[in-house]
Amino acid sequence: MTLTGSPRSAFLFALTVFATTAIQVLVIPVTAFIGGNTNWGLPLSEPLVVMVLMIGCAVQAAVLVLSDGRPRLAVALTTATYLLLAIGLGVPSWLTAMYLVIAIALFLLATRSTAVEASLWAVGTIIFSMGTLLLWLLFIGTGYHVAVGYVLGETARFAAPVAGGTALGFWWGVQMRRVTLAREEAALAKEEHARRVSEAQHVERARIAQELHDVAGQHLAGLITLSDAALAIAPERPASALELINEVRSEGRFAAASLASALSDLRATGDEPAQTAADLLGAPELIEYWSRMGMVVRLSTNGDLDDLPAVVSSVGYRVLQESLTNAAKHAPGSMVDVRITATEHVHLIVRNGRSLKPEDSLPGLSLSWGIDGMRQRVELLRGTLVAGPTQAGGWEVNATIPVTANAG
Repeated sequence: MTLTGSPRSAFLFALTVFATTAIQVLVIPVTAFIGGNTNWGLPLSEPLVVMVLMIGCAVQAAVLVLSDGRPRLAVALTTATYLLLAIGLGVPSWLTAMYLVIAIALFLLATRSTAVEASLWAVGTIIFSMGTLLLWLLFIGTGYHVAVGYVLGETARFAAPVAGGTALGFWWGVQMRRVTLAREEAALAKEEHARRVSEAQHVERARIAQELHDVAGQHLAGLITLSDAALAIAPERPASALELINEVRSEGRFAAASLASALSDLRATGDEPAQTAADLLGAPELIEYWSRMGMVVRLSTNGDLDDLPAVVSSVGYRVLQESLTNAAKHAPGSMVDVRITATEHVHLIVRNGRSLKPEDSLPGLSLSWGIDGMRQRVELLRGTLVAGPTQAGGWEVNATIPVTANAG
């Protein structure tokens, strides 16, 4: 974390500190000079004293730039600059403005260190600076009580900005570290969000592909069944064959509408309303559809299908749809028995007999989504699906989906 920022910002920062400090440091000597006191009794001439004070303020301000990389050195040098001027010129009372620069250095140190380290540096700076002043005053012959009284007063003036700067720096550092942590967490959250969006898109594309398979498989099987029936009766009953061809055209239109509905998910945006998914309440319509296609289907239900969780009912419907489509493709002419039970589980059984028209079965009409797709959907809801041949030579699909576990 840098407070000075770019070189230009660092220069402006140091220049501001220099100007502020220099004005305050020169107040006493300039006031004395204007008042006609041109003999200050210092080891250097008055103009030279002013020059040295200006240079000292400039050095102390420039040292702050080191705080970005070497904050401890900046504290040591700002303190040393103050002490050299105060002792070398013998004017410590003129330099109280330099206390603020030392406090700034400690502030910058505290933003980059622990509270314990910053506190030790602040206490150490106070003790060292005021102790050095006391020794100097005693060394030049100042009375003990006078020296101690003066140093105690300076200690109060020096300790206030130093302690305040240190405390403020530590608080600032904590806040900046929190901001940095928050930014890192936000970046991680953004990455996680992007990953989940990607996964959701993948899952959604797989769902749409399954949806297209379900719709296309059902209607293509129906179209082929009607077409085969029309071809079979065309030589002897051409009028009836034409009626079946009209049925093929109507079914084709219905298939196109169903496919368009499924494909609308691919074009949907986040603001568009989602269409209601097919569910087990639509089972009678599905049975009616296949009955019109010539399939003999018996449906029996037990339990309340209205209160099923949407995802359970939707998956159950897709299992029924795929099972009936498979029966039409692979066992044309056979009886199909459908039983749906809704209690704590949805239990769905679709059983068809042996194909009465083996030559008309359609083994090539498959997109490889059938049983595997059904099983994956059911297992995602903690259910089971078993499919296989019956002893009578037919085929049975047996699916069980728990209701309570998927009620949320």
